[in-house]
Amino acid sequence: MQNILVATDLSERGDRAVGRAIHLARELGARLLIATVVDEDLPKHIADAYEKGAEIALDQIVAALCKSGKGDPGCRVLRGDPSLAIATLAQAEQADLLVLGIHRIRAIGDGLRNTTMERVLRQASCPVLIARNPAGGPYRGVVGAVDFSPASAAALRAAAMVAPKARLRAVHAMHVPFKGLMPSDTQAPFLREAQAAERDWRKSETLPSTLEKVEIIEGSAFDVLADAIRANGADLVAVGTHARSGLATRLLGSFATSLIRNVTTDVILARPD
Repeated sequence: MQNILVATDLSERGDRAVGRAIHLARELGARLLIATVVDEDLPKHIADAYEKGAEIALDQIVAALCKSGKGDPGCRVLRGDPSLAIATLAQAEQADLLVLGIHRIRAIGDGLRNTTMERVLRQASCPVLIARNPAGGPYRGVVGAVDFSPASAAALRAAAMVAPKARLRAVHAMHVPFKGLMPSDTQAPFLREAQAAERDWRKSETLPSTLEKVEIIEGSAFDVLADAIRANGADLVAVGTHARSGLATRLLGSFATSLIRNVTTDVILARPD
């Protein structure tokens, strides 16, 4: 990864994203750009004042978190719709990774509309890292939630790049319909089907050399992933998104939305190359 873009709303949540991006840029030797967006719907005099304040705040962030010298990050204050402006900047700067902080939790509002973070995810073409926790060091363990798709492979490759020294494991949640109404040996055909899908996936996709065995486990996707995070002490989760509609709920169900809103680890998401 040569170019990393981090977007911050200048909150504590945004600071975590900036801290993680700075750590990754140093670890990977990548160029870093820090950006924030002034909402274009604000009255001009308020937007002007906010823009000046944002420029000062970004300078203070760089001064506090970075050592002066070659490789210091660049800063950019944009005006526009936050989700569109960040996605457009990522493309213009040829970002290899976009880092975001978690959204502010609104119990009622989040159930009625997508958050800014989720709108950015739908529009960004590069891998997106959601930094939930402070960056205390390199990632130690990664768990990938895979469905044997090109998107899953892309997510694992992205995770291997941002966490080259971490243990990389993956799980596949196997769904057995009407399990409670069928004999106990009913899942055997579903297991064979999943194993065949994994073999085809490994033949057709380039996977990280550090990937360990993919565990095929019966259960719901979120429960299987949550158990794997606990069992492996993972601090990063990798999941693929589909190019047709990003994180559209109608295609991925509630899993992706629930994951990025509720999981306790950082999350990296990627579309197929």
